[in-house]
Order: sequence, then C-alpha cells, then structure tokens
Amino acid sequence: MGIGGPVGSGKTALTLKLLQTWRDLPDDLQLGVVTNDIFTQEDAEFLTRHKALPADRIAAVETGGCPHAAIREDISSNLSALEQLTAASALKSDAVPLLLCESGGDNLAANFSRELADITLYVIDVAGGDKVPRKGGPGITQSDLLIINKIDLAEAVGSDLSVMERDANLMRSSKNNNQEEASIGPTIFCSVRDNVKVPEISDFILSMYEKATGEMLQQESRDHSHGHAH
Repeated sequence: MGIGGPVGSGKTALTLKLLQTWRDLPDDLQLGVVTNDIFTQEDAEFLTRHKALPADRIAAVETGGCPHAAIREDISSNLSALEQLTAASALKSDAVPLLLCESGGDNLAANFSRELADITLYVIDVAGGDKVPRKGGPGITQSDLLIINKIDLAEAVGSDLSVMERDANLMRSSKNNNQEEASIGPTIFCSVRDNVKVPEISDFILSMYEKATGEMLQQESRDHSHGHAH
C-alpha cells in the first residue's frame, strides 16, 4: 500500500496512527513499512522511536533525489525493500503481509506506480489552501483514497472545506477520469493528530486487504482496533 502526498501533509503521522490502531489485529497478519527520505532515514527513525512496529519490520530508503522518482519511474529500491520484508514475513505466517510504503514528493504529479503499490492513499492538507484539490494530478484524481488532513486548521488558514470537498469530488469523478463510476475511490477529511476519521481510514484499508486477499480478519479484533483508535 502506497501512502503519498506533499511534504508535511501528515503521511508519517498517519502511518504511525494506523500501525498503532492495528496492534490488536490477529498476530498472523504481518505488518511492515518502508519509508522514503532523500538523504536521511528520519521517517523510519521516527516510527522506530515511537514503537510503531518492531525495528526489523521498518525499512528506510534514501532516494538521493526527488522521492517521487523512486515510487514512479525507478521503483527498484522500494521494491527491493518491500520484497525483503515480504520474505521475512513469509517465515512467520502464511497470511499475505500488509506492507506500507510511505513517500513524499515536491509536486502533485507524485504518485505510486501500480507495479509498486496495489492500493494508494494520497494525503494533502488544508494548510496548502483550498485550491489544492482542483490543481489535480494523478494522486488526487486516481488514488484509491484521497485524504485531506489537518481540518482543525481550516479556519486559521482560510481554507473552505466545502470548496475542497466540491473540487475533490469533481476531480475524482468518473466523467473527469474517463473511468467507470465504481472505480473512483472516496475522499476522507480528517485530523490525524486528533484521530478524527482515522478509524474510517483504517476500515477502508482493511476492507481492501480482505477483498484483495480473501483473508477475513477477525471481526472482534477489528472492532477492538476501531475503539482503540479513538
């Protein structure tokens, strides 16, 4: 699963919240995460420091250039890191691992190659202005889930959430994308810091995992995880 979006939109914070939310899921569901930074391993160190997962399930990729190139044009470094996590998971469980690949980008063209990510989440935030959704780009128009974060700051920065919702719906419409209506994913407005709508994001991801793998997670575990996220 790819989690993309501009720098500072809240991708790493969302990754941490999701992994904390999923701590109570069945033990045989293997989780892992690969983070991307240009010259550092800051995001991986952040997740390790906050005990998001055991350290051996957190990998870092230093892209050495624009991170979006490593998730779109030359995906080899990320693919290698994910394959290593997959191999390690296969030793512990027969279940298909749920691996997150988190990467930023300096423009709205940054989006994951479908050869790298089976599903994609794209995160923007209100601090960039309510014009961002109508700027378009493949992350906004084609991601399986568009996340608009930091709604608690909307009034302070002068962003109109209703305008963002209108424009997001327009940009992600089947007519605009020349796709079947059912193939366009939803948009969720959230405040990751305050856990607002994080459970809904979690539910979306887990339902996609179940649909893709045919593996049903225990409902009581999902309910417990949902409550834990609040």
